[in-house]
Amino acid sequence: MKFELKSISYWSAIKVSFVVNLLLGLVMGFFFAIFSGIVLSLMDSVYGTIGISLPELESPPIALLIILYPILFGFGGAVFNTMFVVIAVFIYNIVGKFIGGLELEMSEIRLQAMPVAQTASYAQHQAAFVPSPPPPPPPMQPLPPDMTPPENNTDEGNPPPRSDGSFQ
Repeated sequence: MKFELKSISYWSAIKVSFVVNLLLGLVMGFFFAIFSGIVLSLMDSVYGTIGISLPELESPPIALLIILYPILFGFGGAVFNTMFVVIAVFIYNIVGKFIGGLELEMSEIRLQAMPVAQTASYAQHQAAFVPSPPPPPPPMQPLPPDMTPPENNTDEGNPPPRSDGSFQ
């Protein structure tokens, strides 16, 4: 089957680009911080052995580099690279309108059906499962000897309701 990618949604491109660039920036920032810390400590030790003092070349602590570089690379790269992706999507959508989009060739993957033996055993298992009936209600407790059962005569002794539905 052949498909043509005519346009790309801006919002989906922004979401995917931001997340991917954020993750890549965090990882690359961590490695860059380690590399920078090693290079700065080597330069400091080399200049220290030669006897040259470079006060303006004071290296920041490596813990600060490991914390700040991934944050700066992650968010900075995500924001700037996402802006470039939006521009690229804009250009692709314009070009796709005039000369057509990318043509993709795809094949359909057919899933294999379950063997009949497994299906039959599953049906037998389901047929064997019959829910049990609910338990019987608890037995009635006898009344204490000093109590009398209530009478079911609700109409005797009560005045009839008025026409508006209220009692006297």
